[in-house]
Amino acid sequence: MLRRTTVFDEISMFIAGMNPERVIDFKPSAVHQQRLDFLLDKQKEAPLSTEERSELEQYLIINRIVGLAKARALKMLHR
Repeated sequence: MLRRTTVFDEISMFIAGMNPERVIDFKPSAVHQQRLDFLLDKQKEAPLSTEERSELEQYLIINRIVGLAKARALKMLHR
């Protein structure tokens, strides 16, 4: 049975193919990492507002895509 390609797969393959070395080296800016850390910590203590929940979901989606892109970039470099 063939595995269906998801939109995450397509986007991550596209990103990884651009410049695998740069994809692997990518890290979010300190400002965005701090904001993500804040939202993750805050949700442990109290419910997030609708806006904060949406913002956190966006960070998590981007994190998934970048993680997949990094994995694909590593595969490309090791072929």
